[in-house]
Amino acid sequence: MALLSKNDLKDVFAGVSSIYIKKGGISGAITALDFDWDMPVTLDTLTFTQSEPTLNRTKIHGLQADWAVIATAGEVTFSATVPTNAKEVTDWFLGTPVGNVSAIPLNAGTETYSGDAYSMTSPKLYASVGIVSEDKMKMFFIKRLAFYATPLMENASSTVFGFNLTGTIEVTDDTSQDDVLFLKKD
Repeated sequence: MALLSKNDLKDVFAGVSSIYIKKGGISGAITALDFDWDMPVTLDTLTFTQSEPTLNRTKIHGLQADWAVIATAGEVTFSATVPTNAKEVTDWFLGTPVGNVSAIPLNAGTETYSGDAYSMTSPKLYASVGIVSEDKMKMFFIKRLAFYATPLMENASSTVFGFNLTGTIEVTDDTSQDDVLFLKKD
């Protein structure tokens, strides 16, 4: 095989145009990409990383080099901030409302408020995530992400109420199973 130059290897995934979500995630073979939402995500909050592996080295007296090295794969972490409290999203993130309230007056006045009541249990959720590049020519696809959504309102004067998503891929030792896909538009 001939030496590949830097220009030959220039194949980059840059920017994000959409973050698609499929509730429940996908396992097994993918036959179609049918998503539930094009989820709004706050700029610079989307991360997907895998930490470095843990190396356990065995040293032997009289030898400088490692006798053996056993590695444990690093943890995969996904996070994002979703700046919406749309009912459909809130119902999924927090679970089915435990009740609803209607026409609660404010300070015995004429202004009233209505809405849903939720338990703060933060259920474990599963989803497939398709991250589409800025030019819409590539997609990084996570087949099954396990995550939790927690309400977030850090700085009410400059940010909107939303949800912080924190999760991981629950991988198996079955190397025949795929976890992520790098896709290009045909």
